[in-house]
Amino acid sequence: MKFKLPDSVASSQDLSSLIQEVHVFTSWFTHEAIKRRAGAKKAAEPPVVSPATTELIRFWRTQQPLSSTSLDSLIKILENYRKTAPMITITLAAPASVGVKKTLVGWFRQNIAPDTLINFQFNSILLGGMVVRIGSHVYDWSFRRQILANRHNFPEALRHV
Repeated sequence: MKFKLPDSVASSQDLSSLIQEVHVFTSWFTHEAIKRRAGAKKAAEPPVVSPATTELIRFWRTQQPLSSTSLDSLIKILENYRKTAPMITITLAAPASVGVKKTLVGWFRQNIAPDTLINFQFNSILLGGMVVRIGSHVYDWSFRRQILANRHNFPEALRHV
């Protein structure tokens, strides 16, 4: 089965939260199934979960009937996904806004790998730009690196300001 995470699940932390919420939903679902078999009349309200978890469970329901076993399979798929998905870390000079995250995640998933997990960090020393780490490769497009690489031209630039 082709599996795709909701776009709002960008990082390994987001995926861990999603897995935890699916665990909570599975526990509730299993408990309610037992109550139905025992003849209970009143059902408990489902747990409150994030929109991403709701979207994922709706998608899962279209693929196969919802059951404790199928939800356990979903959890296993998510845990395997967390272990095998390509990981990218993007460091920016300031915390990334929701729009910036969405744009970068969309670009990486469209151009690099559709199952990419992207962790965002920030470090004000960068001054601007970004540093991208993929495995052992580091791509530094920060303003700090550019300034340091051209430090011999920096005093001349300041004289013209």
